[in-house]
Amino acid sequence: MKLSQRSGLVAPFEVMEVLAKAQAMERAGERVVHLEIGEPDFETPGPAVEEAVKAIREGHTRYTDSMGLAELRGAIATNLRGLCGVDIDPGAEIAVTSGVSGGLFLALASVLDPGDEVVLADPTYPCYQNFIRFLDGAPRMVPLVEEGFGLDIDRLQEALTPKSRAILLNSPSNPTGMLLEKKELRAITEITGERGIYVLVDEIYSSLVYDRKRAPSILETGYEGAIMLDGFSKLYAMTGWRLGYMAAGAEVIEAVRRLQQNFYICPSSIAQKAAIAALQCRREAEAMVREFDRRRRFVAERLRGMGGLRVREPLGAYYVFPDVSAISRDSFALASRLLEEAKVAVVPGRAFGEMGEGHLRFSYAASIEALEEGLDRVEKAIAGWSSGPSRTPPL
Repeated sequence: MKLSQRSGLVAPFEVMEVLAKAQAMERAGERVVHLEIGEPDFETPGPAVEEAVKAIREGHTRYTDSMGLAELRGAIATNLRGLCGVDIDPGAEIAVTSGVSGGLFLALASVLDPGDEVVLADPTYPCYQNFIRFLDGAPRMVPLVEEGFGLDIDRLQEALTPKSRAILLNSPSNPTGMLLEKKELRAITEITGERGIYVLVDEIYSSLVYDRKRAPSILETGYEGAIMLDGFSKLYAMTGWRLGYMAAGAEVIEAVRRLQQNFYICPSSIAQKAAIAALQCRREAEAMVREFDRRRRFVAERLRGMGGLRVREPLGAYYVFPDVSAISRDSFALASRLLEEAKVAVVPGRAFGEMGEGHLRFSYAASIEALEEGLDRVEKAIAGWSSGPSRTPPL
């Protein structure tokens, strides 16, 4: 039987490939330290869980409005007003979606025609390119500034062509942990406004920042073509609940409504009830961010102490993305060797784009004990390679 050509456009998600291999090793009796997966090790806040159980018991298990419960959309609008100082119409400018991934698919499907180009940063979250190709669009990569992985606005402008339909960024960034400041967001909208180019920003890590309450939002620019995506997975440890949302102009949200009606019907009614309660769990969320901050500083310091690694401390999210090219320029080979020999799962930088090669992504969404054990193993392995006959040569 023949599969569709469209399905072949979607490359494997390398993070999940690493996870699958690590889990296979565990089934064979190995003890693997997981520093590859971007999933909080915390439990969903108790009030959110209780609200979900209550929703089930009270029969809130039916379809909701395709755009999500009005109560939830109102709570999201209130939250955005408090954090970003923006006024969003919850009835016309917010859509609740099945995770940020579901929202991103609907948003791109609403604005792209076949052959349209979407400009992406390099490195960036690898699934973005697959969304675009699946919708018959063309990803166009813009290398970030090598030192510090900042966005070069001039490079971004040079990458725009008559086929450019959208720019898709994430801030704070997976994998680098860097974020876009308000002046950079404004500069982006200045060069896109005359061309009618949408600016989509995945802000799922927006509240996982360590020097402020929230990273700047594309909504703060007031740009007509802004599409902001966020969700509950990361800040509220609700990855498996699969609930996200987008804020955009009424025309985009109307298109998303039609698509969601047909493709998804509506988001989970139970997860939506839990999300209303989660938005009130500020104390639990703040405690989680403080712990991630402690882990962030611990991991960055440990990696800096390992010979040959260059480390920039991230400003947000929960990833450290050290330059390991002094050890090996083949990040896949190095990550494979760490998994096979040190039993530590990390993600090769090449998964995130050409600029990611020569780097590894370490997730600190794990307990401090697991981080310490994993980094001890990595440090021992690197020291052994540099002194023994099996030294990994720079490639």
